[in-house]
Amino acid sequence: MDTIEDYRLKLKKIADFAFGYGIDTILNEQFKLGNFDKLEKSILEKFYVVCHDGFKIAQKLIIEEIMQYQTFLRDSTIELKEYRRQQNKEKEESSQIKIRIIEQRLYNFSHIADGIAWLLIGGQIHIVRRLYIQEKSSKYLDSSNIEHAIKVAEKINENPNDFALISDLTGFIQIGDLLVRHNNFIEIIELKEGKINHEIKQFFESIEKTEKKITEEDLEKKFDTTTIKQIKRMQRQKERAFNATNIINNDKGQDPVTGANIIIGTPNISTEYYHKELSKLYDDLKNKIWAYTVIDRCLHIGMYRDEGIRMAPFIIKQLLKEETMNYIVIDWLSITHNLSEPLFCKPFPPEFIIDILTGKIKIIIGLNIDMLIYSFNVLGLKTKWLTEKETMKNKQSENRKEIFICNKRGIVSTLSNGQDLIISGGIISKILYDSIKPKNIAETILSLDCF
Repeated sequence: MDTIEDYRLKLKKIADFAFGYGIDTILNEQFKLGNFDKLEKSILEKFYVVCHDGFKIAQKLIIEEIMQYQTFLRDSTIELKEYRRQQNKEKEESSQIKIRIIEQRLYNFSHIADGIAWLLIGGQIHIVRRLYIQEKSSKYLDSSNIEHAIKVAEKINENPNDFALISDLTGFIQIGDLLVRHNNFIEIIELKEGKINHEIKQFFESIEKTEKKITEEDLEKKFDTTTIKQIKRMQRQKERAFNATNIINNDKGQDPVTGANIIIGTPNISTEYYHKELSKLYDDLKNKIWAYTVIDRCLHIGMYRDEGIRMAPFIIKQLLKEETMNYIVIDWLSITHNLSEPLFCKPFPPEFIIDILTGKIKIIIGLNIDMLIYSFNVLGLKTKWLTEKETMKNKQSENRKEIFICNKRGIVSTLSNGQDLIISGGIISKILYDSIKPKNIAETILSLDCF
């Protein structure tokens, strides 16, 4: 396995291809000044092509690294089982640490792929949530159809204006095998191979030509029970891909999972981030081993390096314990396996991002939930705790939405039209991972009268 320095260099190299290749290659004074909107059309077109070139190189490197580290993971898991059989506690603990390092490095490589996907879909978090269907997966690339996916992706990528991202490389794309950008159009492609899949594909094509609706009788005449189940599964996957593609390109359509009709609303107020506060903490960290700030009286952020990392897990938690029983604390590195804006898409220096991903800098964020509720009320958004009974009732009735629960209780806000909004995990995630100020969350909810 790579040393931390070798790993750091690999991570930076791939990230540079994914997120800096376009600017580095088409570098001119207009880019330096940030006058991106004033660039000539020909330069813009060339810029997008070069960005795609960077994506393609990065994808090849990500595939190599993920497959290599998945081999490390497989071997280390076998090793751990052997140490447990031998009841060798010292080596068992060492092996567990090694596995955690490997797993985090795999998350980091996928996080780069997530960053590419984020750029392809224009940074729209509502689309990310539609592409993630909450299926648990620990699939190794070499046990999937990766070779077929690579072959098809490379064929698509021969066109300089197109880019096909392999879904299995990402952390959040669980619909389709490829996410493809053709100029300004996004497509989700399902790939199937093998004799049976070829027969199924031909069957679908023949039915589509006649515009005839497929019936159970049609299926039973041609296929056995096992194949019929596979056909229905493929049909569901095809419909999910179609629905997700429709939402991506039109901001409306059917939810790929629930089938409910949705329309994506656009907030009429600007989003306020606390990126500047994070950047200031990073600057402060150059002269000391820790830095700390509080945003909107409820959000506590600590940043640590070197010896300060040892105290990182305890300080924010202790501060919040003294304020309230109702709080949550996260290590910001967990962003690599969270549905949120990837680190590489935030306005931070590359060194800062690599420092976070490689553990050179530790960021701990804590949220005082009682103070968050108080702040929402001060801004005019009526908000309160639900009882445990009310929380369980709402949890059972909610369809797919993740209710945020702290100490067995949820939170409800009442909009100006009298409608109740149960605070979801997605709303809390916007504060913790998308770096949106809590105050701005309340203002956005008030402006939309829905979320």
